[in-house]
Amino acid sequence: MRTTNRAQSVAFPPSPRGRRVWTARVALLAIVVAAPVAPADPPGAPTASTGVFPEPSAAAMWELRLLGCTTPARLARLRRLAKRRRVSLGIVGQDGVSRRQLEPLLGDVDTLRYHGCDDPGTNTHDTQMARVILELTRPLGVRLDVHIWQAGPAFSDYAAKFRQAARKADIVVLFQSFWGTDAGLITRAIRQSPGALFISPYVEFGGHPTSQTPQGSACRPWSGGTIGHFVTVAPLPRRGTPGIIVHPSDRGPGDTEAVNFIAPSYHANGPGGTCPSAAVATACACYLYALSPARPTPAEIIARLRRSSTLDRERLTSVAEFDAAAIERLAEQIARLRHPPTGRHRKLDAAGVLDLYAAAQADTRTPSASVPRADGRSGGRGDGRRDADGRGADGRGAGG
Repeated sequence: MRTTNRAQSVAFPPSPRGRRVWTARVALLAIVVAAPVAPADPPGAPTASTGVFPEPSAAAMWELRLLGCTTPARLARLRRLAKRRRVSLGIVGQDGVSRRQLEPLLGDVDTLRYHGCDDPGTNTHDTQMARVILELTRPLGVRLDVHIWQAGPAFSDYAAKFRQAARKADIVVLFQSFWGTDAGLITRAIRQSPGALFISPYVEFGGHPTSQTPQGSACRPWSGGTIGHFVTVAPLPRRGTPGIIVHPSDRGPGDTEAVNFIAPSYHANGPGGTCPSAAVATACACYLYALSPARPTPAEIIARLRRSSTLDRERLTSVAEFDAAAIERLAEQIARLRHPPTGRHRKLDAAGVLDLYAAAQADTRTPSASVPRADGRSGGRGDGRRDADGRGADGRGAGG
């Protein structure tokens, strides 16, 4: 979710409140940025009693092809695989999520519960992102219990809500970025909530160093002191130059944020509109959680997503938007981000694009505590107790 100082265009209908411009909210030296984008209308969803799940929307089918469902047989296999558990998903944001807007997708299979907030009734930004998730999970047979927290404006309130969400949910997703001196409250809350997998889009705001935002402390397995259960996502978008992903800034030591996963996104539209990619990755994580008879750890899910992220050219050229030249551009960009020249920083974790089909076939018993270092050898878990700038929780210590 890289933000700019101008409005971003989207190529699909605006919400009932009108197309929102990109804004930065400033309070007590802290900035919080939300990235709006409006997905397509949801398809209908039959009731659970029929035993039939809805067909994917056109947008979801485009994403599913790039996620490995390149044939009807592959899609059917993902739908047939036994879903052994319901998945608890927490969404924490400023504008809330509307059950009324999502009712056609929720049916009587999925649930949505509010925690200290109410239905906003409108097609809010987080409602749109929840729709992207449901358009993928419903056709795949995943049963979700969605929990909603509406937070702010104080960052201390966001921190409290993230802690609450992590105690309730398997996965916590956030579609906002937080900047300034008080953002450390949120970083600390996420760091101290290792039981849940946290997912966010890649974020930037103006010229601010990314070390100022919680996403700057997210998982970098080649670097000690980052938050191992917190991952960021950038889109391989349908729009824009084919094969080009939104790449992280590397302006110096202050830019600590990296991208963990690349997710195909029908709705993402480049800088300023990366949020839908995090919704796609969240749907993938929900699917993997549903397959497990016992609750997996965040490290296990991250490892399965990482191992299955590849540059399978047959898969990635299965949609009209991407040809061999586009995948070559993508491969060159991935190589630069993962293996930077001397003096630059590694900015990408996974070696390719998320492949849900491959991840679903992976052996859930495969050890996952070991994660790759920049040199390709195994390293630590990446869940140390220091902040992105190398300081401890009390703010002391040397940087670097």
